Amino acid sequence: MLGTARQFQDDIAYIHKLCDEIVQHRREHPNDINDLLNRMIKGKDEETGYQLSDENIRYQMVTFLMAGHEKTSGLLSFTFYYLLKNPHALQKAQTEADQFDEITIDTLPKLKYIDAVLKETLRLQPSAPVISLHLKEDKAILPGGYEIHKDDRIMVLLSQLHRDPKVWDRPEEFLPERMLNGGFENLPPNAWKPFGNGQRSCIGRAFAIQESLLAVALILKHYNIEFVDTSYELRVEQTLTIKPEGFKMRVRPRKRGKIPVGISVNTCEKTPAHTQQVETNHCRPISVLFGSNSGSCESFAGILASEASTHGFNATIATLDSVVGSLPCDRPVIIVTSSYEGKPCDNAKQFVAYLDSKPELKINYAIFGAGHHDWVSTFQKIPIYIDEMLEKAGGTRIVERGIGDAAGDFFGSFEAWKENLFQVLRQGSGLQSVISQEKLSIEIVNSTRNLGQITDIGIVKENKLLAEASELGPAKRHIEIELPKGQTYRTGDYLAVLPMNPVEVVRRVLKRFNLSTDTHIKILSSTETFLPTGYPVNASDILSGYVELTQPISRKQVETLATVCKDQKEQTQLASLGGDAYQTEILDKRLSILDILELYLSCELSFPQYLRMLPSLRVRQYSISSSPLWNSEAVTLTIDVLDGPANSGHGRYYGVASNYLANLKKDDRLICSVRR
Repeated sequence: MLGTARQFQDDIAYIHKLCDEIVQHRREHPNDINDLLNRMIKGKDEETGYQLSDENIRYQMVTFLMAGHEKTSGLLSFTFYYLLKNPHALQKAQTEADQFDEITIDTLPKLKYIDAVLKETLRLQPSAPVISLHLKEDKAILPGGYEIHKDDRIMVLLSQLHRDPKVWDRPEEFLPERMLNGGFENLPPNAWKPFGNGQRSCIGRAFAIQESLLAVALILKHYNIEFVDTSYELRVEQTLTIKPEGFKMRVRPRKRGKIPVGISVNTCEKTPAHTQQVETNHCRPISVLFGSNSGSCESFAGILASEASTHGFNATIATLDSVVGSLPCDRPVIIVTSSYEGKPCDNAKQFVAYLDSKPELKINYAIFGAGHHDWVSTFQKIPIYIDEMLEKAGGTRIVERGIGDAAGDFFGSFEAWKENLFQVLRQGSGLQSVISQEKLSIEIVNSTRNLGQITDIGIVKENKLLAEASELGPAKRHIEIELPKGQTYRTGDYLAVLPMNPVEVVRRVLKRFNLSTDTHIKILSSTETFLPTGYPVNASDILSGYVELTQPISRKQVETLATVCKDQKEQTQLASLGGDAYQTEILDKRLSILDILELYLSCELSFPQYLRMLPSLRVRQYSISSSPLWNSEAVTLTIDVLDGPANSGHGRYYGVASNYLANLKKDDRLICSVRR
């Protein structure tokens, strides 16, 4: 306690010393700037002629430091938190900012909704949460029979005053609309007091609101914002004022205009890499949009975008949230998304909220929905909702909604839907057939290992065996993981983990294509790819950390392998597996592309062709077995380690994520993130 008091006094002394030095420097180096400091130094009382002492100026500077910076800083922090927690409000605020070519001082009175957002934020989180009052009379009786006297200090808790259910409907909810259309002006006296009370209320109120309006409008106009940690829940930190503790947001520049924010992944220009060519002289634009938490839908969107040029289209790819308010109407819009426990994916929440506002959208669109049929009540819920809302908004469906079931032929259903989609798009655009060639070029080189930067890193603190594998079931392990900095969790949350493929499986691939563990490759691609391109990287690293190696082969891929079989007997057998036998011989046995290549040795598939057939490695989600009451910044996982005879009858099957986690050691790092 004594140490804390001493530190407090030292901090005050430092601030006072700094203020005194600033005043002294200005007195020794005077100028004619009409700023606040000069006004305090040179100003005189008109009646008495008195000037402020340096001590008084120092006190005023400290006050303005706290009120002028801390209060506005806290207001903006809480504002962006509430906007991110309420995508519908965020969409409305961003739409309002987009109405103006420039945000200027003249624009501010027109920002009605953003002003309401600030007022509602101050209602829920007033920067100075307490005001002190006293009686003018000698005594008074408060409601409830409480007697107070003139010398008593009455502390008013604004957080409670601003949540009075007699004044505020649904007081705990963030509802900026309550401040619009006369709602704010018609409030009872003294119901909203974030700037204090009476003649001595905050002198900087107008300035604080003005600079906050400017800041919020400019940020929303030029940037998309998102949580760094999507599981973040509000924790209030008290410093000079109050702020959301540990709250971080990520900003991404927005591109203005009709074309959605995204990465142009295809042009009609020739590139050094081999490409598929279309019998047409023009590339037509399309937009590929995705909502994805685990990465599957993003991977599918990437496939659509990368193959678009082979069908005569030039694609842009972006998240659904990035096109809120700027959904293109001059080109086909292709959407790939899923439901996450019946709710939109993290990067599709604002888009779904935007559809809730029932905009008029006369677009041509197609939707592919991903999910798992075991979640009966929420299976395809969000894809269905988006499909229905776009149709009601005036949109025209290009093809029927595709349905991907992770419990079935997930990739096969996507392949079939994709083929039909591009066929319909080509017919609608008058484009001809496609000529197939390789699109990926790989040059084998010698180089040092060079991997990209990784983020959201957790640290293994403990990994122990709970039970050996037996006839009763697989081995079970207890793993404690320190969460990435700034992340916490709640009861019922999941930990999403990006694994690495088992070493045994990677070695099988290298052996099949006559590559060594030291082989380095350089990938050159004319289209957007999730693979690292343009620089040498170890082939083992690509196979370990970028692609799915054990995913069941799709019907379309079976047909592709059959066409490159040189042995007629093997070709016939393999072709039959793409028909009625697919369910029992492929899906039920979970045969991968690698399994087929090992079983049918006459398949002459090149390594670039193989790599291009593989989807990107997806994250796996595990239920957290610990309680945040134990430690809110670390989690435990209790997992089965899948390691046993393969369903195919050939070799062993290794669960990708469970074996990856099982082999981690204390202090090892892994890519992970909390998901709700």
